[in-house]
Amino acid sequence: MIFRTQSSIDALVFNGKPEHVVNPWEIIINTDEETIVVKKRNWHLIGKDEQLLAFRFIRNITIDQHMFGADIHIKIMGGKISAYSIPKKDAKTIREILNNYNQTKKGKSIIFS
Repeated sequence: MIFRTQSSIDALVFNGKPEHVVNPWEIIINTDEETIVVKKRNWHLIGKDEQLLAFRFIRNITIDQHMFGADIHIKIMGGKISAYSIPKKDAKTIREILNNYNQTKKGKSIIFS
């Protein structure tokens, strides 16, 4: 299953990040390949910066909800990736997808505790 979402324009504006309207964050969860990709168009608007990580490196998931939208921070071994101003519903869905996936891996390879 592939789940894809990106920053909401309304949330970016109301949360004080209007400069990111032309280059919002995009997060893609792929349970088949067990990967998370966070993409963001660079400031030159020519290419996209991309961070790819495997589920097995996830240590913690934090969702910071605002009045409009939510920020999701995924702590990984050796760092952290973030996507800002995504819809609250999508942030909860990402947490549920990863938690449900984690429940199916009990005993074998738990992705986070």
